[in-house]
Parts: sequence; structure tokens; C-alpha cells
Amino acid sequence: MSMQSHGSVSQRGLLSISMLMFSVGGLGIAMLAGAKLVFNIFDVGLWESLDGLVIKVIVVGLAYLVGWGAAMLAIRVYGNLVLPFIINLFIWGILIGICTLYLMILQRLYNQQYDMLHFMAYVAVIASAGAAMIGLHLILEEHDLRPLAIPILVIVFIQLGLIVLRYVFTPDARPAYLIFDLIFFIGMAAFSLFMLAHIGLLAPLRRQIAYYFERNGQAIRTED
Repeated sequence: MSMQSHGSVSQRGLLSISMLMFSVGGLGIAMLAGAKLVFNIFDVGLWESLDGLVIKVIVVGLAYLVGWGAAMLAIRVYGNLVLPFIINLFIWGILIGICTLYLMILQRLYNQQYDMLHFMAYVAVIASAGAAMIGLHLILEEHDLRPLAIPILVIVFIQLGLIVLRYVFTPDARPAYLIFDLIFFIGMAAFSLFMLAHIGLLAPLRRQIAYYFERNGQAIRTED
């Protein structure tokens, strides 16, 4: 009985380590590939990046989903104690990326040298980064988004100041671009305020995830 118990523990530990490796590998690859796509859009140019963009997005999304699913299994089913710390690092890394992207986009919005396609790309990029951060947030139980909202909210106020500066104090401002500034401002303000308010919009989804993995975790422990 003792040997069987020790064998079971070793098997669970091996599976936990395997899920940790899959998770870190998948999420790390997704973040690096996503950063490469963003670099291409902002540095190489949007039009040059459109070739094969859909395939690239699908591949990055697949890597993220593999890492996300493996992290869920490792933490919620196999009780891995190391991975939550690593996921927290990933979350803060994505937050730094969001803030950097936000500032880069603000520069382009202020210069008013973009078209509708570029604006849609800016929205898609920042929304994808936000969704990736929220996805990692759902992996961790009792994780608090409120500290993450503060840096974004600071940049939101910077954008508000830039909007006032652009349309009140600069004579060459083009009023037609105001709608795009307002859309981006309202979207980012709402995103950061919902995070800061902590009103539980994600609570139903979190409960469903917890129930699903708790049920499957009990099944695995029963088989062990």
C-alpha cells in the first residue's frame, strides 16, 4: 500500500511538472510571438504585416491556449505551487506590454497620421493584450486585478491631457479625428475602471472554471 501511495505521488508530481513545462513554454512562445507581431505592425508597417497575418494570429492564439490549459491543469488539478508565481510574472509582463503599447498608440493618435485600418489595428492589438492578461488572471484563484489597473489609469489621464492639448491649444488639430481619440479613451478608461472597481463581472466565469476543474480534479484523485 505504501509503495502504491508513493508511486501515485510520484506520478502526480511528474504530471504537475510536465504541465508546468507545457504552460511556461506555451505562454512564453505566445508572448514572444505576439511581441514580434506587434513590432512588425508598429515598426515594419501595417500593410507589410498583413501578408499571412491571420495564420500568424491563429498560431499565437494556439500557443496561448495550450499554455493556458496546461496552467489550469497544473494549478487547479495537480496543485502545482510554483506555477502561480510564474503566472503572476507573466501577468505583470503583459501589463508592462499594455502600458508600452498604450503610450506608442497615444503618440500616433496625437500626430493624427493614421487611417481607419491603422486605428482598428491599434484597438485589436490593445484588446488582445488585455484579453491575454484577463485570461491569465482567471487561472489564479483569489487574484486581484486592482493593482494592475493603476498604471493603465495613469496613462488614461495622460491621454485626457493630450486630447485637451491637441484640440484646444494646437491650431493644426483636425476635428474629424476627435471621435477616434474619444473611442480609445472611453475604452481604456472603462477597462481600467472595471478592473479597479472589482465589481465581479468575471465572477460567473470564474465559478464555472473552478467548478469544472474541481470536478475533474476529484475524478483524477479518485483514480489515483
